Amino acid sequence: MKTFKYSFFPKFIYRYGNFIISFILLSYLILSAIAILQDWKFVIPLMINIILLYIVNKYYFKIYKLFPFKIKANNRELHCSDFIINNRTEIIKIYDIEKIEGGIFSGRNYAPLYIEWNGKKIGISPHMKNFNKLLTIILTNIKKELYEELLESIKKYVKIKPEKINNN
Repeated sequence: MKTFKYSFFPKFIYRYGNFIISFILLSYLILSAIAILQDWKFVIPLMINIILLYIVNKYYFKIYKLFPFKIKANNRELHCSDFIINNRTEIIKIYDIEKIEGGIFSGRNYAPLYIEWNGKKIGISPHMKNFNKLLTIILTNIKKELYEELLESIKKYVKIKPEKINNN
């Protein structure tokens, strides 16, 4: 089994970035709330801070719930562990994968990839070390129908000039 993990900086950002960003936004939120006493126009920054705080925390709680920070993979299974919320281990039979979405399959190379199986879901960020090798292991062992569906979704987003096709 090959082990895939995040390097220090992405792991730090994914685990602790929420605390830093939330602290800054809460500071601005408090300052905006105090400033409303001086002038009602500070309601706009207050609302913007509330919206940003909600969006950031929603994103990070999704990461905490869905993203494993350690994946062991072979041709049959993925062993996902080191989740932040409820430190659990998920074992995914690669052949049981029903859906893969996001990332390169949605035209955004740096967006997370989401894998669904048996009503469960995990996310994998392309910032993981050797992400392409992990994706290769998954794609070479999934069902043929799902593989072809994913190929079609990639073709929608990849723009290749006709002269490059004819030269090869």
